[in-house]
Amino acid sequence: MNDNRPAVRKGLRAAVAATAAMRKRTMVGHGGVIDQHAYSAPSNLDVDHMASYFGYLVRRLDNKIYASFLSTLAEDEITPARFTALSIIGANPGVRQVDIARALDIARPAALKIVNHLVDMGLVETYPIPSDKRIGALALSARGQARLVAYEAAVREHETRICRPLPESEREQLIRLLRKLLAD
Repeated sequence: MNDNRPAVRKGLRAAVAATAAMRKRTMVGHGGVIDQHAYSAPSNLDVDHMASYFGYLVRRLDNKIYASFLSTLAEDEITPARFTALSIIGANPGVRQVDIARALDIARPAALKIVNHLVDMGLVETYPIPSDKRIGALALSARGQARLVAYEAAVREHETRICRPLPESEREQLIRLLRKLLAD
């Protein structure tokens, strides 16, 4: 009886080694096998299929809005969260940091950081609450009141710029739809 097991093992080892070598120089992705040695990055990415994903579109728009907002108020170090907090404090003198956290849907330490930055900028003042010395009531300083007026005008201009492609009726409809989605 002829025993071919050593030859079969040798052939299997060679096949495994060849497969391992091929794997080292190729990548298998959703679109197929890519030879790493002949690889060059695609010059134009195909993202058209992503346009049907609501989350993708919202994230892209959020990135666009955020970048525009920062360029509008960059020299004053006012981010969307700081502007929102400042606006809430202006409309609600005596509000607490916990209320800011709730309104922004962020953790309390994040709200503390935002408020502390606004205090350091001289835009917000804190006042002790007699019933609880650990909590401070927040109010705009005179500087904060004046700056908020300027910030609101800049933000309105920024939003007009972002929404320029939409007629007023579509912008109002978009706002209604966003409020509806956020209410749920």
